[in-house]
Amino acid sequence: MPKKEFREFICSPYCMFYKSGEKEALTCQAAQVVDSLVHTGRIDRESVGAVQKDSGLWAMHRNALRQAVCRHCAFLAEDCDFQSDCPSDDLEPCGGFIVLAFLKEYGLIDERAMEEVQ
Repeated sequence: MPKKEFREFICSPYCMFYKSGEKEALTCQAAQVVDSLVHTGRIDRESVGAVQKDSGLWAMHRNALRQAVCRHCAFLAEDCDFQSDCPSDDLEPCGGFIVLAFLKEYGLIDERAMEEVQ
């Protein structure tokens, strides 16, 4: 799916780092995984639209998503404050992470599915 399209349904509604109109050469690994899960038919796009932001889910799935997805992300080393050792309490993860945590919590995906589409 074109970057513009997946940015509209993953990045724009869920990512506090996304800036509309700015060209970003890279996209977080989590958003790429969500895009691949939709593209391969493992989840439908409507599932992404049902996502609710829930910091409890982010904390609960932080380590599993770090292993399955974030460790492959170009932003992890320098730009990902959420996966740092001491993230601030009010910090949100990227939009793709938010979507993946929700999908994982509700049994729509698991680590294997996320790893297979990378």
